Parts: sequence; C-alpha cells; structure tokens
Amino acid sequence: MSNGAPAFFEGTEKRIEIDFAGDGDLRKVDMSDWKEVVHLSATQILNHKEGSKFTSFLLSESSLIVYPKKAVIKTCGQTTPIGSVAKIMSAAKGVGMEPEWLCYSRKNFLSPAEQPAEHQSMVVETAFCRKACGGIGDAFVLGPMTGEHWFVYDANFKLRDCTKTGDFQLDMMMYGLPNDVQQVFHTSEPEGSRAGATAMTKASGLGDIISSIGGEVDDYCFDKCGYSCNIHAGDAYAMVHVTPQESCSYASFETNIGSTHIGSDQIGATIGADISGSLDTLVGGVLDCFRPERVTITLFIDKGALEAVDNAPFKAAERRYKQKNCTSTHFEQDYLAIIANFAREPGQKRALEPRAPGPPPAKVGRGS
Repeated sequence: MSNGAPAFFEGTEKRIEIDFAGDGDLRKVDMSDWKEVVHLSATQILNHKEGSKFTSFLLSESSLIVYPKKAVIKTCGQTTPIGSVAKIMSAAKGVGMEPEWLCYSRKNFLSPAEQPAEHQSMVVETAFCRKACGGIGDAFVLGPMTGEHWFVYDANFKLRDCTKTGDFQLDMMMYGLPNDVQQVFHTSEPEGSRAGATAMTKASGLGDIISSIGGEVDDYCFDKCGYSCNIHAGDAYAMVHVTPQESCSYASFETNIGSTHIGSDQIGATIGADISGSLDTLVGGVLDCFRPERVTITLFIDKGALEAVDNAPFKAAERRYKQKNCTSTHFEQDYLAIIANFAREPGQKRALEPRAPGPPPAKVGRGS
C-alpha cells in the first residue's frame, strides 16, 4: 500500500511458507532481523502480537507469522517477498535451524503489469525462486491459464513423511464484494484507530467468527479504507485482509486451524478427529460475511490430514456457488495442493440479505 488513496490496489497476495528443522526456535530470532525481512519484502511492521505458540506481525501489506519451526510471510500490493528468503534462512541458521521445505504461491494478479520486476511473470518468479533455493524446487500452475489459476513453487530441502503429519493451510480469495460489505471497510477514523478497527471487525461479522473459534484478534484499519487482522486461536492462526475499493474489491481469509504439524514440536501426529464439520462451518461463515461474486479456495495439505479434512473447505462454497473447475497436484506422493474456483451464476441470489446501507464512504483510500 502507499500513503495516498489509490482507486486501484492489488489485493491478491504473494505467499511464502518455510518449514525448518533443527533444535532451534525461530521465535528467538532478533526483532531487528524480522524488521529486515519485512523491509526486504518492501513492506513494514505495523503491530505484532506474542502468543504462547506463535508470533504474528501485522504488516502495511498483509502479515508475517512465526512459529518455532515455521515462518509464513504473505504480502499484497507491489511487494517483493521473494527478496526476503535469503534473510529468513540466514536468520534461522543463526538460531540453529536449517530449511526443510519452502513453498512460494500466488493466484493470478488482477493487474500483473503493475507488479515489480520480480513478479512480472511466472517465468521470472521461477528464476528468482530457484536462485533463492539454490536451484532446488519446481514450479507448477494449477487451474486454467485462461482463467483463475494458482502459481506454486515447491522446494524440498529435506525429506519428511507427510503421511504421518497433519499440516494443512486453507486460503480463500474473494472478489467482487457487494457495496454494503465494501462500506463496512471504509472509515472516517484515522489510520490505526482502535475504534475504527473494532468497528470493522464487529460490523463485518468477523467478530462472531473469531469468537466461534476461540480467537484473539489483532486488527487494524487503514486511512480512508482497508482492513487487516491476525487471529490467534490456540496454536492456530487466521488472517484476514480486505481491499474494499469498488474497482478492485477483494478479501482473503487464511487459516491452519485444525492442523497438528504447525512448525512446533508436535511433528509426528496425524489428525485423529474428524474436523470436516467445523471447517465447513467456518468457510460458510466467512463466505456469508463477504458474499463475493467469485471465490478461489486453495488447500495445501499433508496426506496425514486428508481423511480428517475430507472435502470440507469446498462443500460450503458448492452450496452457494457454481464450481467452475478444480485442479490438484501431488508432491512427493505424500502431500498435495488443490485449487477450486467458484462463481455466482447470473441471477443467483447472494447467500444472505444485504446489510443496511452505511454512511457514504470517505475519499477512496488504500486497502488490504
């Protein structure tokens, strides 16, 4: 995001997740190192929250999550997170950690021409990823090249049996928010206002969702418009980022709630309980909050979690939208990525009745 009030902002995020092995703890990395990581990604830290299981950072463009053995950086706008990989790895090495697995991913951009050089094309991104990973890894495209697709770069530095772990990460990327939802994320409050952020969390319905998963929220409102939050729900995280501008309205919801291998010392246990019902309810609740015209849902999952998760992340969307396509790819035979695209059919009603109109928006500002 910039300090102005752009009519267009690229909400679609770039995401890097790195799992580490070793006896160290990423949470012991010095704060100055995480500030440099964020700086190299062309963003800045706004807030951070220490939890018992992980630390979250709210960024001017999205979020950074740090577990003892896992780091996730997700950035929107014109950011360059690939540029931070070498620093993350060197900081991890300083506390006795070595990379085990890296994944860079992002959905196709609304306006790829406005991206920095590192992200102008998948060919360029692949080259940067290979360089950052020392030549290790492969690039994949899931979904139609002529439509909504997902670029994934997957690099394994050490082999791990994912049939015996229950790690997964769910991402919902929602486009075409209705006007009343857009209005919720406009404010006359100053940037960073506690009152402004709290009002957005409550009015959007996110407060109810956060309560339903026993979460604690670190939320933030941007100047004129835009919203971000990180959620701590026990050892799981969730993050929400909203760009409410009419020309590019977008919201994302990401979580790993229900995972049993989340970059901590819990490695080794598959998910025992069936969590499909709770995931289905969660996804449905998020869709009812934002009521987008179209949504892309991605799931990156260890084989050890498949039975417990089932098809839950996609069932809620199937009841509200028409599925356009679904693509999956297996990696190393024991973990996989799935992307499904959904869109509202012409004339199809939204899931819930619109909220009562709010006050007219202030001057269009930044988002996500």
